[in-house]
Amino acid sequence: MNDLEKTARKTVLPVISVMVIIWIALSVFSFSKTKKHHRPQTKNVIFGKETALKGKKIFQAYNCMDCHTIVGNGAYFAPDLTKIYKKTGPAWLKAFLGSPGSYPTKTMVKMQLKQLKKNNQTNISSLKKYLSKFEGAQKRIKYRSGTESLMPNLSFSPQQINALIAFLKYSSKLNTEGWPPKVKAKKTVIQRKRRELEKRSGLSVATGTKAANTSTPTNNSGGQSSPSAVAKGKKVAMKLGCTACHSTDGSKKIGPTWKGLYNSTVKLNNGKSVEANNAYLKQSILHPDAKIVKGFHKGKMPSFEGNISDEQLSNVIAYIKSLK
Repeated sequence: MNDLEKTARKTVLPVISVMVIIWIALSVFSFSKTKKHHRPQTKNVIFGKETALKGKKIFQAYNCMDCHTIVGNGAYFAPDLTKIYKKTGPAWLKAFLGSPGSYPTKTMVKMQLKQLKKNNQTNISSLKKYLSKFEGAQKRIKYRSGTESLMPNLSFSPQQINALIAFLKYSSKLNTEGWPPKVKAKKTVIQRKRRELEKRSGLSVATGTKAANTSTPTNNSGGQSSPSAVAKGKKVAMKLGCTACHSTDGSKKIGPTWKGLYNSTVKLNNGKSVEANNAYLKQSILHPDAKIVKGFHKGKMPSFEGNISDEQLSNVIAYIKSLK
């Protein structure tokens, strides 16, 4: 062995030793940092007595990842849901999942917040404070309120909705180190749907008032509508988000259709039948769980008591009457 080889061996051993020490130090540091990333247990995250674990099973059963992504996994046809609870909060999610075929209006979110407060599921008392905390809900109400979504109108039960919210609450608690990256998508689909709805109804989906650059809505006789109770009722229904759950053309949605409803015989879940007169419609709007229509769930529709005036209530009923 010559002097060069001896020198090389003496040099390489200390270098390898230093590299091993650095590798061990970095490994310890890396694992120590990871320990701080507490991962909550799905069974410990609860919303409305339902666990995130149950919500995860429902999420999988409905194949939500065929369209959505969560923590970066899934398809990319629909928004990533990892932090959706943190962005929009429980009231907006509850309003949306109750009728996912249409984005909730401001009134619907307000009503859900009121119900959550009543059930001690939130400490936020006013919608203003809620929207200040959950800016994602504020943006969605501003740009999407009342607009049709591309999501199918899945008829989730109240228990399933609570479980899904618990699961989305769980995913929002995960420390994902910024993953997945923020997706910048165009709003063209939503804007197109919004314009179509305003053109079809003649009303602004955000406010329920007459939309700009739209033709005057016509009545069943083909003439121009006057500012009657029917026209006012249509505006109220749009503003409150009633048409997100109840169709006016006989098609199936989350709630019973309004077409031909007035004076018809309605079959109830308890096996009885009732006539859809003024008293029935008023009770169904103010106390929706009093009589549940056959095939529909209790607890799906929030009570409009305190959120609708007597005049508005009469106008909505007049509008329902007109849908023969």
